[in-house]
Amino acid sequence: MCRMVGMVTTTPQSIAPWLTDVEPSLRSLAVADKSGEGNSDGWGIGWYDGEQDRPHVVKEPGPANESPLFELTAHDVRSCIVLAHIRRSSGTSRRLANTHPFVAGRWAFCHNGHCSGERLMEHLQPRFRSALQGDNDSEVYFAVLLQHLESAADPLDALRDAVHEVVSVGDFTGLNFLLCDGRRMYAFHYSTDPERHSMYLQHQDGRELVASEPLGAGSWEELPNGSLAVLTAAGYTLASLI
Repeated sequence: MCRMVGMVTTTPQSIAPWLTDVEPSLRSLAVADKSGEGNSDGWGIGWYDGEQDRPHVVKEPGPANESPLFELTAHDVRSCIVLAHIRRSSGTSRRLANTHPFVAGRWAFCHNGHCSGERLMEHLQPRFRSALQGDNDSEVYFAVLLQHLESAADPLDALRDAVHEVVSVGDFTGLNFLLCDGRRMYAFHYSTDPERHSMYLQHQDGRELVASEPLGAGSWEELPNGSLAVLTAAGYTLASLI
């Protein structure tokens, strides 16, 4: 099913509390999430350092709860935009090329759910298809988003058209994603089972959080199914993509 968390802040901050320190944390969800199942097929943390558009990513194709590198990275990173992901494979192999976040230029992407990578491949232009490194549906989904983002002036229009294209192909369960460009984070929630593939938001002074399920204390607001939250340091706005 996968779990993910993102943070956008006014000043560089640590995301470690939500990755390792609170209960539940992303690390504890690697052992068991609200479904009672684990997410042990890989982990990744992506962030921007403010000096360059391309994100930094550290990831491994193994359990976050067993990784010293996960603990080290979680506590070392300080950034205004961070996203993190733990993976439960829907059938493809446990290897680095299939581990989130995926990166293309300034964009970083995480996915929770399943879509028809094989069918979506037929919708990709050759250069987007040839850029794929793994063999999982999430990377193909990312490529479809990139293809639309490149051809549209408005990112919201691009994401709306891309999501409708993925939905039209059929054979999907969850299309949740976190997508970053170094300045803002796009958090989308859409699923045939919204409770299973949930998304929540939390507003704090100078900090916006998004997560697959509530982490730690505080009040979390569920992101409605079919909605996109655009997170910036100033807050977030909502838009409907479906």
